[in-house]
Amino acid sequence: MKRTFIISLLVAAMGVIAFVSCEKEDTTGNPTNTIVASQTTETPATNPQGETTPVTHNTTLSYSGCHSGQRDGYDPIVSTNYENGILSLTIENFRVNCAMDSIFSELTVDNQTIDLNLKENSYAANCVCPVDVNYSIDNIKAGTYELIVRHADIIKYQEEITCE
Repeated sequence: MKRTFIISLLVAAMGVIAFVSCEKEDTTGNPTNTIVASQTTETPATNPQGETTPVTHNTTLSYSGCHSGQRDGYDPIVSTNYENGILSLTIENFRVNCAMDSIFSELTVDNQTIDLNLKENSYAANCVCPVDVNYSIDNIKAGTYELIVRHADIIKYQEEITCE
């Protein structure tokens, strides 16, 4: 009898701890984390001597902290801006694990496709929260591309964009 009671208390305590860990404090201003990286694509560029070299794209990734509650439905809202060879993406309502520690990216660019895969380092939690993500890529040539935004290898957004 005592053993059953103690086990019940332990299970209840673990449940309370799990529930509390999923609650995120709503901080005003939502702090932003920024990551700057360089990624080399497999699509080579040809120089005047006829030699091919890989193209390097410098990227900047920043994201807000969790917002309290979801906004504007379940799908992320993606907007683009292209200026002077730099493609800027704004992704609102990007849903991540509420125990997310950081977001990182994998980028693939070729002549027709820009494939951005956003992944997260997180702890196990049974909850999600929306964040805002800003991402920029330099050395993008003018043209039409299929923009694919993935979250952990799952396509969340796909659309043709024109960079001009």
